[in-house]
Amino acid sequence: MTTSTAEIILNLLIDHENEWVSGQELAARLNLSRAAIWKAITKLSADGFTIESQRGPGKGYRYIPDEKMSAAGISHDLQHDIAVQVFDSLPSTNVYAKQGLVNGEVTEPTVIIANIQTRGTGHFGRVFDSPAQTGLYLSFALPITPEQQVVPSLLATAIAVAVGRTVKELFDIDLDFRWINNIYYQGQKVGGILTEAIVNFETQTYSALIVGIGLNLTNKQTELGYLTSQLAISRNQVAASLIDQFLGLYDTYQDGKFLDDYRAHFSDLDKNAQIQCAQKTFTGKVLRIDKAGRLVLKTAEGLQKLSAGETI
Repeated sequence: MTTSTAEIILNLLIDHENEWVSGQELAARLNLSRAAIWKAITKLSADGFTIESQRGPGKGYRYIPDEKMSAAGISHDLQHDIAVQVFDSLPSTNVYAKQGLVNGEVTEPTVIIANIQTRGTGHFGRVFDSPAQTGLYLSFALPITPEQQVVPSLLATAIAVAVGRTVKELFDIDLDFRWINNIYYQGQKVGGILTEAIVNFETQTYSALIVGIGLNLTNKQTELGYLTSQLAISRNQVAASLIDQFLGLYDTYQDGKFLDDYRAHFSDLDKNAQIQCAQKTFTGKVLRIDKAGRLVLKTAEGLQKLSAGETI
């Protein structure tokens, strides 16, 4: 993937966040003219990045972190290697990821992020409220080979743990999980996870996975709860941390070693619950999460081991 001059300069300025970097220093580092540096800075400003410019000794250009999300800003903080695409607006990151995988535009693991979703995709076709500047809306598009085994229940629970670890690390907040894709804080839903797959109809094998995550960070004008009144860090940093946490689990999620973490934050345990699975609803007592990441429910008809569904 080709990196533009503007992206290179943005990364250099992010390295010196809130500090002045002279145009002469940038020009010398990149072997460019001062005019070329100014042109790139102008483009970054037009793209919505806050970059101050002042003449004089000890001055130059200064990057001010704000709510603008960017592929360069996220990739700068990433420990893992993955393609990142950021859009100001999408109907749904999951839908965009799925379309890219189907039509061949996405051929490598890719993260799709939108500043706002006009029709965010929730569980059972519901819409996930996704206003601008206040949340994190991303989808992983993950091509896989027919030989790769997929364990949906383990994958879904691993994603929840990745979200929980991210929020704990960044905000010192403990999240709760409700079966299987809902994320809660202080008794209020603050986010959700939607895991989908592209299946070869003839062979009944997976060709790709789509993992969507929506998390309400600061928005109070919604039916959802929120994590904090004001972010002390950028959403780029939140996104990078979440991506790293997920990718750190993705290659090994089938060993289930993270399940104790999921169980520790699973709020449905030992409670009577109704679990909706497609067109059927199961009612019973939640006994445990088994080693395959399935919910074990004691019903009047006997034990049910559920790999999907939602607490209602």
